[in-house]
Amino acid sequence: MSLLHNSKRKLRNIQRSIDCILEGDFPITSGKNALLKLRDVFFELEKQLVRAGHIKGSAALVQIADTINLKVLQVLPILGFILRSTNVRNAFEVLEPLQTIADAALQGTPQLLLSSEWDYVPFAYPQSLDDLKSFVLIGLPASEAGSALLLPLAAHELGHAVWRHLGIDGSAGTTLQLRCEKLYEQEQETFKKVFPDYNPTDMLSMDVLPDAIARSVEYAVRQSEELFCDMFAYAAFGVSYLYAFAYILAPGGEHRDADYPLFSTRISVLLEIAKNEGDVLPTAAELNFGSETRRGDGRHQFIVRKAEESVSGITSALWEKVLEIFQKSDLQRPNRDLADRHLHQFRIGIPAHEPACLGDIINAGWLRHAEILKEAKSSRKVSEGLDHLNELLLKTVEVLEYRRRVS
Repeated sequence: MSLLHNSKRKLRNIQRSIDCILEGDFPITSGKNALLKLRDVFFELEKQLVRAGHIKGSAALVQIADTINLKVLQVLPILGFILRSTNVRNAFEVLEPLQTIADAALQGTPQLLLSSEWDYVPFAYPQSLDDLKSFVLIGLPASEAGSALLLPLAAHELGHAVWRHLGIDGSAGTTLQLRCEKLYEQEQETFKKVFPDYNPTDMLSMDVLPDAIARSVEYAVRQSEELFCDMFAYAAFGVSYLYAFAYILAPGGEHRDADYPLFSTRISVLLEIAKNEGDVLPTAAELNFGSETRRGDGRHQFIVRKAEESVSGITSALWEKVLEIFQKSDLQRPNRDLADRHLHQFRIGIPAHEPACLGDIINAGWLRHAEILKEAKSSRKVSEGLDHLNELLLKTVEVLEYRRRVS
């Protein structure tokens, strides 16, 4: 009976926690909607627990008690995320414009949650809860969560949701599998030198080749997703994505995880896209990124190299997919002329008039950022100038949202 009562107690406590958070103020309805969904989940579990408790020696009681433990384990970090989304350190002004981008890019009715996180690198929560499949949870570093200049990083994280919701990983995975198989076939002699234990006629070692290919494909899919998200953020915000990216990550450290493309690769891909569109972006060196290497022995290096080579062959297709999403969704891409017009207004200390695109606002902000660094004669002046610029950017974002609502 203690299992029954302990489980009831756990349910009561998690429900109280949800109700307590629900009493707070939410900048947009998505936070409250997520809490209501989670509360319904635990109400249903409570009903199942009561039914199981009426049957003596029921295996169902053990099963439902275990399910309750797992569900509480999964939900607690989400509750913390939702609670932090109500904190004033977040830039509430950007929520509606980001929700507009999410509505246009994602199928269905996505609900965006943006929160400050005690993690320096921005990230999107993996949606392991079926109950919140329609929600997109994006975390930004708590120390930077109020900065409008870093808004393009949220677009990169939104790109992960687009990648999943549109099932791009499936078609990309199939293409990358074929490319990796072909690359390995073309370098059979090199492969045998690096993997001397491979023997296609021996039962114990014949799997060395397919296992290596499978690992290359796994790395390639993950690297492709990162590049797709870079492209999505670049399409939405232009050059400001690179500046925000470099602000958080440069100089980047010496070693890179195989799940991620090298910084130099990520930037060079965007440089090539911009070049084809008649634009010029800063290089990795100009963004203060250092040199990088891959960890691991020769076998691991070979596997990662084949992954990188396979990914290089689909970057054009990934960019075409991003453009297709923007065209179908009528998402507006930034325009340098409009950013220059906003820059003139920021110089005289006023919010931009008639903003039409979130990317233009942030691009103008980074242009003004460069001017402040150049003009200021002390660190204190730089800090004051950037604080004032952030206020101008947030006010301009409010103007953008007002214009969208009344149009």
